[in-house]
Amino acid sequence: MATELISLGILFLCALIGGIVASRFKQPAVFGLLLVGAFIGPNLLNLVQDAGMIRMMADFGAILILFIIGLEFDVSKLLKLGARSILIGLLKFAIVLFFGYETTLLLGFGAKVALFIGVILSFSSTVVVVKVLEQKEMFSRKEVPLLIAVLIIEDIIAVFTLIFFSGIKDQSISLISTFEHIIFSIAILIFAYLLMMKILRYAINIVMKNNNDESVLTFLSLGIGALFSYFAFYLGLTPSAGAFLAGSLIASLPNAREYGKAIHPYALIFTSIFFISMGTLVDFRAVESNIALIAALILTIFVSRFIAIGFLTFLLANFRNEQPFFSSIAMVSVGEFSLLVAKESEKFGLGVDLVTITASIIFLTAVIMSIGINYSENLHNALNSRMPLKARLKLERLSDYMRRFFDQMEIENFFTKKLRSESKMAFILAIMATFAFFVLRRASLIIKSNYHIFALYAFYAISAALMLYLANLVYKRLKTISHTLSVILTNVDSSRNLKKCARILNNLLIGLLLFFSAMLFPFAMFALNLNSWANIIPFVLIAAAFYYLRNIVMLIDGASHVPSYTAGISIAKI
Repeated sequence: MATELISLGILFLCALIGGIVASRFKQPAVFGLLLVGAFIGPNLLNLVQDAGMIRMMADFGAILILFIIGLEFDVSKLLKLGARSILIGLLKFAIVLFFGYETTLLLGFGAKVALFIGVILSFSSTVVVVKVLEQKEMFSRKEVPLLIAVLIIEDIIAVFTLIFFSGIKDQSISLISTFEHIIFSIAILIFAYLLMMKILRYAINIVMKNNNDESVLTFLSLGIGALFSYFAFYLGLTPSAGAFLAGSLIASLPNAREYGKAIHPYALIFTSIFFISMGTLVDFRAVESNIALIAALILTIFVSRFIAIGFLTFLLANFRNEQPFFSSIAMVSVGEFSLLVAKESEKFGLGVDLVTITASIIFLTAVIMSIGINYSENLHNALNSRMPLKARLKLERLSDYMRRFFDQMEIENFFTKKLRSESKMAFILAIMATFAFFVLRRASLIIKSNYHIFALYAFYAISAALMLYLANLVYKRLKTISHTLSVILTNVDSSRNLKKCARILNNLLIGLLLFFSAMLFPFAMFALNLNSWANIIPFVLIAAAFYYLRNIVMLIDGASHVPSYTAGISIAKI
């Protein structure tokens, strides 16, 4: 007991020192906490020797930090995010994942290691971005709201990524069974979330009538966090996902600001526990042996961020001059979710110390982002003059076209309201169809083992009819969405030609589908355990996606010889 208490005391004392170090060098707190944690850990000074306690504190810190992040995330905020920020967030995750995956493969590592590294590089640090921009008085820049929206999308993707990896208990189990387990677990967790959302308001009113002390809010919030964390663990998912949902649940309450205020003093303690505990797991020998990998990944982060953030904000948000460069550098820092993914990788026995590699990358990218953010204009001046004028003008025309299209989607009118309602229904129906498939599959296994073969065939026929019915409902919604988007696009295109706009839209949607399939193909490599030859497939898909992008540019420029067969294809038929 004495050893554990001494180790705990050292952790808290060194967390204070780490904060002072970071402040002294005008760096985010993450910088100091990881650095001090690495020095006091068992791999260097060995001041904290209890490995079991370190692991426990890291797990505890992970739950708490996800709870804190969840407190900043209200479901209603997601509904208010525009299509532009959602698309940039999804594309940024996919592009960086693919670049990290391919770079790791080129360095001679296996597909599993490459996937984890790709995911690790994909998440930017909300903590570092906000703190650095505030310190440098750049938080009021007009690029920041879009970047914060992208970070919110990333947080949601990160939670689902953690659920995906935590839900895979044994890779010898079939892929369908694994997804069935994950889908059912998520469904039960979300059902509990919605149920608690209804009950919690009444329960809080009763509690507050008897005791309105601020400490009650704190204990109630933490109690809900612990409950959801355990429930997620019981369902076979990462407890962090439950903690995130608990924080989001509290954020959705009418008096959420009071709860956030009550928890805020503890937020620094929670995040400090996580980062300094993860720092103690760093092994400097692993840094030395993987120095080439770390250097290559830092370069990959730069290149992929400039493509995923710089080019996309230029293309979709009409960022001009140094704005794309500022946005790219601001999102360079790798985040706290990356450490959680690295920690989750340990159960797969990859043979690579991803926690140490991730901590090193977080440390370096935080410093680079903090220093480099001041030189975005210099970088723009150095690179902009090298781009051919003809290519620059063509990209600017495309950017202006896409920006006006997304601006039209954010205007409140009959068609945009219809688009949102139809998209919502299509999403719900798609979820229902997915859930129905797994329910029917499980029921078929029960019938197969207990009833006559004819009963099984009859059940198959009924199931097929039901799935076709649901698929038809989704098809009709997607067809309506496609038509509505084409109508909205007529307000942007100078021709006002609905048929031409439908062709532009269909090329865009097909191209995006092919591009996403290519960028996320590493997950298929991991889940299906494909051979290395299959890695050629995403490059074929990328080539096809760029073909459709070329068609879009030609249609916007008014070319008449663009292949017309895409006019008969709608997103509902993809």
